[in-house]
Amino acid sequence: MLRSILALCFLATLVFQSHVSAQDYSVPPWWQNTSSSDSRADRLSTAWKAASEIQSKIVASRGIPTDHTIYYSTVSSMVIALAFLDYRSRNDSWQSQIIDDTLPLYEAGKLEQDSLDDENFNRDIADYGLAEVAAGLAYNDSGRLNIAKGIFDTVYNDFVPAAAAADEKYPRAFNTTCGSSELGGLVFDSQTNATDLSIYSNGIASWIALGARLSELLNNSTFLTAAEQSIQFMHTHMIDVNSTSAIVSDRFDVTSCSPLPQASIPTTYDIGPYIEGLSIVANVTKNPTYIDMLDDIVTTVVRFPGWHNNNGVLIEDLSWPSKGTLIRGLLEARLRNPSNSAMVALIDSYITVQYNTLRQNALTGNNSYKSSWLGNGAAEYSTTGSVDALDLLNAAFVIAPTNTSSVTPTSTTSAISSTNSVHRTQKHASANIGTIVGAAVGGTVAVATLFLGLCFYQRRRRRAREMPISDDSKSDITNARRKAPALRAGLIPEPFTMTTPAHDRSTSPTEKGRSQQRMALLHEYRDNGTPSSPSIPLIAAIGDSADAQNRPAVGDSNALHILERRLDSLIHTLAIQGENGASDPPEYDGNGADHVSRRGDPNALGDTHADPTMQNP
Repeated sequence: MLRSILALCFLATLVFQSHVSAQDYSVPPWWQNTSSSDSRADRLSTAWKAASEIQSKIVASRGIPTDHTIYYSTVSSMVIALAFLDYRSRNDSWQSQIIDDTLPLYEAGKLEQDSLDDENFNRDIADYGLAEVAAGLAYNDSGRLNIAKGIFDTVYNDFVPAAAAADEKYPRAFNTTCGSSELGGLVFDSQTNATDLSIYSNGIASWIALGARLSELLNNSTFLTAAEQSIQFMHTHMIDVNSTSAIVSDRFDVTSCSPLPQASIPTTYDIGPYIEGLSIVANVTKNPTYIDMLDDIVTTVVRFPGWHNNNGVLIEDLSWPSKGTLIRGLLEARLRNPSNSAMVALIDSYITVQYNTLRQNALTGNNSYKSSWLGNGAAEYSTTGSVDALDLLNAAFVIAPTNTSSVTPTSTTSAISSTNSVHRTQKHASANIGTIVGAAVGGTVAVATLFLGLCFYQRRRRRAREMPISDDSKSDITNARRKAPALRAGLIPEPFTMTTPAHDRSTSPTEKGRSQQRMALLHEYRDNGTPSSPSIPLIAAIGDSADAQNRPAVGDSNALHILERRLDSLIHTLAIQGENGASDPPEYDGNGADHVSRRGDPNALGDTHADPTMQNP
């Protein structure tokens, strides 16, 4: 039995080593300024000042700043960045701006003098769904999540579920060379034009992030299944981590079943929300396939030469926020994988490189930032630049060491509370000499631990012959495990069925038959009542679980006994499997062929609204 157990442990160690060594987590030697002496308090103060500057530029009657051209994604990114600053720092400094001004104007179709009512692209709609989720998460507001659900349902009309793809039933008519199982998970971008077959990577990426967020917050498999299928579509058709010219394709041609030729390098907006959603799905499902996909994409995007200069600095300079979406995605991956110290060190170094460059080159002198982090362009206020910068400043604050006390920025707008109240605790780990060495050490420790456990088990067996041990802890453990699902009970939505207008390729094409108005649908989901307190218990539970990842354990009088019982059970189970053969691996929701993905890009489609200050990128 002992040999069987040790053999299994050794095999597991080899598998673990081969997986870890396949990822290149080393920090590139050409990156400059990978460390910073700025304290956590200083970083939070800097982020708060940038947010205050953005708010000072907002026209209350319109809910947005009015400098230059403001795109739809600029406004949603602004809401997300402000809300996440409050969420990460446990404050409500920007709640009134978001909840009482910007989002209500959007929901009523009054942003930019009602021109937003004409907005009909799913990439923008999904982005606003993420803004509603961010507000719901930051301010414990279930009404915002109800609206996000309505937005999800709206986009679902142009989503192709895997089952519909297998039956060749689509929300619009087209001919394709794709097999029947290849198109599950795609999302058409246009809401109102049934003949428009445009598919964009950033639209699918934002949809994935929206479904992943709602799945976790509402514990509903509908959202998770959609996100998984779209992840697989995007992974299969639109992402190539081995490409040196375009690791993501911005558009997909459904008729030829292939990405469209790239007119230019895709933007980080095409991949940032995808990384965010994939990080959540991998964390929720624990599916090793998703974990591998996340490892591959993270280690690739931070080195992609099309987006960085020779010092590792992001060089995008666009008219809408893009770099910030990548930073948000990478931060989510980092927070969801605290035990992967090599990934944490790589992402921390990457964020620090961008942070140092931003502070040195892009600050205009009045707490606003240029859109170019290299400092190109005029030294004037830019909503795009400041929103991208705020996403980065948020991340720099989150990854900072937590050994500072408090900060209270001076401002007439609001005061910020102690940085010790931040709900997440991060460790700025440095990379080991090599990931293979780290894996070997980790594997050796794991084997040694199991071996000691086996010895302890043998000792307990000898003692058991003399003194029987009562088994009264199992019920306590079982009850403890049942507490977490109970927290979600208040959030589980009523079962709902989302129907999709279907076109069977075997029949003649028909017109979609409706001009979808997104605002009308949103009103059905709007919760006009005042949210109860606490209205979203799961939000607090998620924040607490993140704390627990890095919080030291505190023992009690029963801890040793419970540990002994668990080791006893583990060794006994391994012994039985060693003699009778290993059991099959667990099943995961939506494997293999059921996973699909997609995306959309802002460069190809433009809007022709009468008001030129609100456009679609």
